[in-house]
Amino acid sequence: MWNRLFNKKSSVQRKILVSFLGLIIFPLGLFSYASMSVSKETIRKKEISSSLKTLELIADKLNIMASDLTAISNLYFANSSLYDLLKPPQGLGIYEENAKKDFLIKTMINYKYAYTWMDYNTTLFGKNGFELHTYYEGRKIGLDSIKNEPWYAEVVKANSGIVWVSDPSPKLIPTVDDDHFVSAVRILKDFESGTMLGIFLISVSESFLYKQYGNAVQDYEQVLLIDDKGIVISAPDKKMIGQAISSFGERTNKLADESGHFTTKVNKRNMLITYDSVGKTGWKIIAYTPLKELYADIGKIERLTILLFLSVLAISILVSYFIARRLSIPIQRLFTSMKKVEMGNLSERSDVTGEDEIGELARKFNRMVSRIEDLRDRVSAEQEMKRKTEFRALQSQINTHFLYNTLASIRSMLMIDPPEKVDAIIVALVRLLKKTLTEKGEFIPIAEEMDNLRNYIRIQEARQHEHLRVVFEVDEQIMHLKTLKLLLQPIVENAIFHGIEPKPTPGTVLIQGELSDNKVWFRIRDDGVGYSGFPPSDTELDITELVLEQSAGMGLRNIRDRIRLHYGAGGELSVISRSEGGTDVVLSIPAIMDPEELKL
Repeated sequence: MWNRLFNKKSSVQRKILVSFLGLIIFPLGLFSYASMSVSKETIRKKEISSSLKTLELIADKLNIMASDLTAISNLYFANSSLYDLLKPPQGLGIYEENAKKDFLIKTMINYKYAYTWMDYNTTLFGKNGFELHTYYEGRKIGLDSIKNEPWYAEVVKANSGIVWVSDPSPKLIPTVDDDHFVSAVRILKDFESGTMLGIFLISVSESFLYKQYGNAVQDYEQVLLIDDKGIVISAPDKKMIGQAISSFGERTNKLADESGHFTTKVNKRNMLITYDSVGKTGWKIIAYTPLKELYADIGKIERLTILLFLSVLAISILVSYFIARRLSIPIQRLFTSMKKVEMGNLSERSDVTGEDEIGELARKFNRMVSRIEDLRDRVSAEQEMKRKTEFRALQSQINTHFLYNTLASIRSMLMIDPPEKVDAIIVALVRLLKKTLTEKGEFIPIAEEMDNLRNYIRIQEARQHEHLRVVFEVDEQIMHLKTLKLLLQPIVENAIFHGIEPKPTPGTVLIQGELSDNKVWFRIRDDGVGYSGFPPSDTELDITELVLEQSAGMGLRNIRDRIRLHYGAGGELSVISRSEGGTDVVLSIPAIMDPEELKL
């Protein structure tokens, strides 16, 4: 495409327009692209920073919750009344046991009111069958029913340390009043013997966890809370709870650091992932931000930028076209003038004006054409003068040669022929000279050339007596066409003097003329001895150049020079030696009725 728009044959206007547009579009497009890239990266960094700060605040809040739950757990862990209830049945009486149980229930309620910002529930299981829940008074669940849970062995192994467990057991759901919850679990031991007395759980519902972060994120963001095993423990979509984070296409090795961010595809959508850690629990809170929504404002900026770009481009094209046209029109006008001069119109002058380089070029062009026109006229005049001078020289040479031969013939006739015959020959000579030596012009009708040739042949027949016979076979349709004066007489003269006269027997000269392919063809054929130095051959030979190099070919050289002078490449002359003897001189010239046709 570029080659079509900007190649060697392109107009100047197109080249200027393409150059201007290239200088405008490329920097403008590069600037727009760089601006959009910088804006995207800036928004991305700001979103990452903002998201990480939000997650850090949520993590701090969850750490506070974990600390408070740990503190509550410690209160229970240090309560001696609790241990009295968990000891074997023989430790207390029925009355005393109920009294301590009521006291423990009141204590649990008081602890709960002490941390009113948290919505938590307490569960206590004793190996002696004692069981107590904050707000649950239904059927006993029993410690044995939860011993088979996978986290139980981990809690026992922790040796009174807190273990965070998500959804410890479906059987505990009635004690929390929620489908999903997390619990801080620890065992209770006898301080004196170290014997395990029971297990203690402080649970918070998933809905309470969600409240800690649900209002802190954007509508288009999704936040997940996962435990140290990569299991979702809280999410806006409750169906995701309990599933492994890896099932969403996320690898846990990407979440190895305390906090960070990365970009990935989730359900074929490009997402920005930011995360932070809840140090007290080992949890991680993860925020998913769709890049499409993140760059929503960028989309508006992009559309505005594209609109501005197209507007500037349209204006640039109009301005560039106007400038290119203003610059190229003078050049096109000057080019048109040059084409006219190239076609031969030297009267053309450029009308381009101005004080710039193009105006100066136009003025120099006009001066150059004027000088060329003057030189043409001068050369034309000189050529015309030279042509006339050459023609007079050729004519003088032809006439001198012709008169010499003719007068020699008359001198011979005076000795042997009667005066009447000599007088007739002299009359024929006078008529011939009268027509050939006038300044009438270089071109005459072929009919007149034939009359001149017949007068010349009368003289030669009188001189040769019965030794010469001349036959004319000239087509009448060429008689009105024009030819050069004295074009055929030197050829016939050569045929007589160099072909027939040296022949011991009578000879014949055949003069033919016809029209073919818009050319006039003349053939002068003799059956004489031919030119000296050319032995007989079994085939016809073109001996034109060899004859013209001999002194005997001077008349033919003059004919050829005159043909070239007036007809250029349109005229031809050839000399052919025939196998049966004799010579043919073939001449072709353009078929014209007016010499002016040769200038077209």
